[in-house]
Amino acid sequence: MSKKIKILVAVISIFGLTGISIFTIPRVVNKYELIKIEKENEQTIETVKKEEATLNQSVKKSSELLEVPFVCQAPLQTEENWKYHEESCEEAAVLQAYLYETGQTMTKDQANEEILKMIEWQKQNFGEHKDLYANDLKKFINGYYEIPSENIEIIYDANLEIIKDLILQGHPVIVPIMGDILKNPYYPYPGYHMLTAIGFTEEKIITNDNGTRRGEKFSYANNTFLEAMTAAGGDIVVIKTKTTNF
Repeated sequence: MSKKIKILVAVISIFGLTGISIFTIPRVVNKYELIKIEKENEQTIETVKKEEATLNQSVKKSSELLEVPFVCQAPLQTEENWKYHEESCEEAAVLQAYLYETGQTMTKDQANEEILKMIEWQKQNFGEHKDLYANDLKKFINGYYEIPSENIEIIYDANLEIIKDLILQGHPVIVPIMGDILKNPYYPYPGYHMLTAIGFTEEKIITNDNGTRRGEKFSYANNTFLEAMTAAGGDIVVIKTKTTNF
């Protein structure tokens, strides 16, 4: 074997080992990170359940969880379905809150059809399907569901205490966030996003994060959630039609 060939083989070997370290090791690390995240989510829910079982009713709650129906923004949760619903986070977040407020549930097929109708409504009334911020979101909820404006509240420049108080009142909260700050490892397209806050502990905000099929009761650290929410404008929306506990 000539000297040039030996050098070439050595270079290929080095790059081959480098490729293994780059493409194999991160997958192993990512797997354990995901396991850790799932365990933390489970522990957060257990924290709420334990307090619920032991708390004296005269004491203000430091945790709460609303059983809000989960709707993924691609309700059928298939790769093909995502092609239609890459931008359907607002619709899914609204639908989750609406179902809870009205005491309803939907199958995945029904949710898929509902979100497609919501998108079509926007095209006809807004001229396009676009990112919705608080004012347009309220117009959409008011127009599509014919819910009176007084039952749809916008809180501008909200904070976590406001979100927690609304949840304690029994209302899921529709929250804009920036996915690149939230860093959910399951997001295919981090960026402007909208989800539904459904609970909290002292350290975490619990969400139905419709941006991923694994988003049911997905929790985020307070500081991270607040930063992601503030970066997205910080204006939250609440539907208030529920008068009884479901």
